[in-house]
Amino acid sequence: GNLEDFAAYCFNKSHAACYGLIAYQTAYLKAHYPSAYMAALMTSDWDNIDRLAIEITECQHMGIEVLPPSVNYSYHEFSVANEKDNKKPAIRFGMDAIKNVGKGAVEEILKAREDGQFTSINDFISRVSSRVVNRKTWESLIKTGAMDEFGDRGSLLNTLDVIIALGTKIQKERSSAQVDLFGNSEDPTTSLPALQLIAPAEPVPAHSFLVWERELLGLYL
Repeated sequence: GNLEDFAAYCFNKSHAACYGLIAYQTAYLKAHYPSAYMAALMTSDWDNIDRLAIEITECQHMGIEVLPPSVNYSYHEFSVANEKDNKKPAIRFGMDAIKNVGKGAVEEILKAREDGQFTSINDFISRVSSRVVNRKTWESLIKTGAMDEFGDRGSLLNTLDVIIALGTKIQKERSSAQVDLFGNSEDPTTSLPALQLIAPAEPVPAHSFLVWERELLGLYL
């Protein structure tokens, strides 16, 4: 009887000690490394929209900006934004959290980005495989703001057929390029004119941006 009583008491004490230590460690990290702490917390809850909404609100209270995803700055997970023009602490949305953008597509984008950031739509379509990053992925990336650096969302969507067709053509030509006697092959992107985006006949209403964010990120940014 005494042994059972002691075991029950001892078990509770050890639990209390563990929880106390974890509470101390997390409080320390939140106080000293707030952006990294919140990015890690949001990554652990990326598929729980209710929790994510609470954490984004908490970021606002802490003075941390939550930025939309970006093909040039995002990773798989939520990350501390290290862009030079940031005037205050910020967390960048992870691309894995966007619906219809699979891990394979994100992997392809990150692999291409190892050679440097994408400077334009031409640059992106010449380096990222159109077989891996398909039309559905393109639409989701554009609608969530991940390609805002290349143009406004309405024009990008309106020109998407041309963009995808050109990307497929570039990659087909590159894969079948004949190497000459000196070991050189002509890159089809070198002489390519910059792709001109075509604005839609009617501007995209602000309400559509909210609908897209809600649909593809689960919440409003």
